[in-house]
Amino acid sequence: MIGNLLYFEVALEIENKINAGIYEEGEKLPSERELTRDYNVSRNVIRQALTILREKGLITIKPGKGAYITKIKDTLVTETLKRVIDKYDSSIEDIQEVRRELELLVIKLAVKKASSDNVKELKRICKQMDGDISTSSFLEWDLKFHKALASSTQNPIFSVLVNSFFDMTEHSTFLLTNYTSSFINVMEKAQEHHWMLIESIELRDVDRAILVMKEHMNLFGEEINLLKIDKLI
Repeated sequence: MIGNLLYFEVALEIENKINAGIYEEGEKLPSERELTRDYNVSRNVIRQALTILREKGLITIKPGKGAYITKIKDTLVTETLKRVIDKYDSSIEDIQEVRRELELLVIKLAVKKASSDNVKELKRICKQMDGDISTSSFLEWDLKFHKALASSTQNPIFSVLVNSFFDMTEHSTFLLTNYTSSFINVMEKAQEHHWMLIESIELRDVDRAILVMKEHMNLFGEEINLLKIDKLI
């Protein structure tokens, strides 16, 4: 390590340790004195390196207490996506189109990779949703169902993305349509789709699963159109 690149290299090494899980979320980093000794650099270099990590959002510096690894929030993904969507003046139809393709990819992988535990969890959620629940409760369980479906792909990134797009489309749509005359049996139809998706996964029937998911996504696309006709969005 030489010259002005010292603090960049120290920051990169610490960042790599964070990404590798050597330093865990919420954990306190070693003190400046310890880091100075570990990396054989001056305290000023360590402070500059910590500043870089703080600006990247990887650590939080608490005066008098030290530096702590920032806890990752899934909501940051949603907030970032919303900013991008606002920047390009994207419509709710644009968002729904992306979510539709995301859900189709999820169900394809879920049919291939879902474990018996994944199926049990999906059934548990659906049984809960079969009860007499309000729109808001249905929404909460619906999100759990789609996140559980995403988890069935065995790829955690899908869960994060599904959560973000759900928040930007289905949630707001359901809250609005709950108060319109056009909102007829949407929850009932959605629930039928949920059980059909589970059955398709159990049968490992990709083609059927895709057809059901397309119908499921079209259901909410129709609701968006109805809302626009009623000039609610």
